[in-house]
Amino acid sequence: MELDEGLQPLLAHCYASAKLAAAADELTTVEAMAFFDDLAAFGVPAVLMSGGEPLVRPDFSELVEHGTAAGLRFTLSTNGILIDSRMAESLARSGIIYAGVSIDGDEQTHDLLRRKEGAYRSSIDGLAHLGAAGVRRGVRFTLTPDTYPQLDAVLDLVVREQVDRICVYHLVPSGRGGRLDDIAPAERLDALHRIFAFAVDHPEAEVLTVDNPSDGPILHQWLRERDEEQAERCREMLTWNRGATGGPGIGLAAVDERGDVHPDQFSRHRTFGNVRERPFSAIWGEPTDPYLLQLRAADRPVAEECVVCPSLGICGGGLRSRAELATGDPWGFDPSCNLVSLAGTA
Repeated sequence: MELDEGLQPLLAHCYASAKLAAAADELTTVEAMAFFDDLAAFGVPAVLMSGGEPLVRPDFSELVEHGTAAGLRFTLSTNGILIDSRMAESLARSGIIYAGVSIDGDEQTHDLLRRKEGAYRSSIDGLAHLGAAGVRRGVRFTLTPDTYPQLDAVLDLVVREQVDRICVYHLVPSGRGGRLDDIAPAERLDALHRIFAFAVDHPEAEVLTVDNPSDGPILHQWLRERDEEQAERCREMLTWNRGATGGPGIGLAAVDERGDVHPDQFSRHRTFGNVRERPFSAIWGEPTDPYLLQLRAADRPVAEECVVCPSLGICGGGLRSRAELATGDPWGFDPSCNLVSLAGTA
């Protein structure tokens, strides 16, 4: 199916390098439904529908309705521009319990990065329609050199629009994101401190940072300077969570439009199997891929910089996909980690 360019802005940091046309060999409706049935029987707790833009798929609501009936819980990642009142009501009826809308900054910045005039206004309208339909809403924001100066504008938006959640993503050099430079360590630390302060000042909003396991130890350090009791509780929760050692390949999987199974959405270069050839439950539950087995091993390799870090137990050694894409070594050092410079105090 060829898509109108106005429906699918080409985002500069898209991790999937999404195109303007559907893949010729993407899963059919019947295949996708069978996949969801397998996920439900396997006990998968939640499914995030993402893309590209998932709402351009004409059978989207039909698929979610089928999966919901099978017992799955669905969330959505979208650019928001296709969500009018009718679409929002359809999403609510089909079973979408949460939708995250990507915002890159103020109106000028967002439209520039999305390469579409009016994209920002359409996304904000989409957020409003979701709220009116009773769907929990969030804002998704990725830190890049272009968007870092826009962090406060996006935080202000969350308050102004009474959004339920904000998810702040760190850049991973995957897809078109591989063409971009990352922000400087000092900028990342500054952004995290502002995000932590926002969370304290706005308890009505759920605040998440995503795909950088070192954020947890940095939060622990930030809290320790303010509230020792909260800091200890934070450390207990981070220890339970296990950081990177409970993430991609363990508690997280990505299945692309063709049915290929990856450790996460950034690692399309690593495929463990295809759900057309073998059910996801078998690929994930009876693993044979050497890298997947290594990800799950108790003694999986650790970068030299991480061995001496006192926060290794709660960070887990950084995001493997970023380390591999940035260094060529899947067990190398995650270059977006700020803990090396903070190791003495983290």
